[in-house]
Amino acid sequence: MLTYFFLSFLLSFSLPTEAEYGLCLETCLPMRKTADHKSEQVSQIIFGDAFKVLQTSGEWSEIELAYDQYKGWIPKANITKIKPETYQKYTAGKWHVAVGKQNSLAYKGKTIAVPAGATLPFFANNVLEIEGKKYTFEGTTALPEALDKTKMLETAQSFLGVPYLWGGKSPAGWDCSGFVQMVGKMHGLKLLRDSYQQAEQGEKVSLEDAQAGDIAFFQRKPVAEGETKVIHVGIYLGNGKIIHANDMVSINTLDSIGIYRDDQRKYSHYLKFLRRH
Repeated sequence: MLTYFFLSFLLSFSLPTEAEYGLCLETCLPMRKTADHKSEQVSQIIFGDAFKVLQTSGEWSEIELAYDQYKGWIPKANITKIKPETYQKYTAGKWHVAVGKQNSLAYKGKTIAVPAGATLPFFANNVLEIEGKKYTFEGTTALPEALDKTKMLETAQSFLGVPYLWGGKSPAGWDCSGFVQMVGKMHGLKLLRDSYQQAEQGEKVSLEDAQAGDIAFFQRKPVAEGETKVIHVGIYLGNGKIIHANDMVSINTLDSIGIYRDDQRKYSHYLKFLRRH
């Protein structure tokens, strides 16, 4: 009996017989930790994200995003398949990114909201064409070539007040690393998904040498109590200020101890180091 159930469990999972690829053509979709609607949202895929299908389980597929190799589970019903050659062109290209707050695409009378930070593959003259389907774009885009910290800081501050959302990666709700990753993406800074991964990128600098646009990383407890893992990230604005997504995107004081919340009259996070790109 146990052998039967074990075999049934194994058969519920399957690997693609040949590589399968997809593209998100919806505004935003949750990525789950496991193949279950009740599972933790570890991240999101947003319009224009391409991915590889790693395996399937029932009505779910585990995918790996092309942009940052992040993995998670989404319903198979939400997958728009693309040809391997389309995926290869996608990964080899440099594409426009939506940067405005109000962006949309129209296709056959249907309008799709496009969040800031979304990739616009195969885009030219306000038309996005994917395997013969043409989507008409309205909004603001950029083609990031080199890191523009001035514009990155302006964009970051334009999203003040956006609510915090665990696993969030769009202006409808961001977590701390999703906010930093997507704002950076709009202006030429490519970062990995989670704060502990971002903490391995760039050149480490001290607060004394910090410049506006550096990325700051934090731990949960005061450094005097010992080094612990990175659990929070934000963007240094200069002059002792940091912008970050906590309960919402906000600007707070940053000093050698960490982030001081004037509204709470206490430190919320403790500084480990900053990174420069």
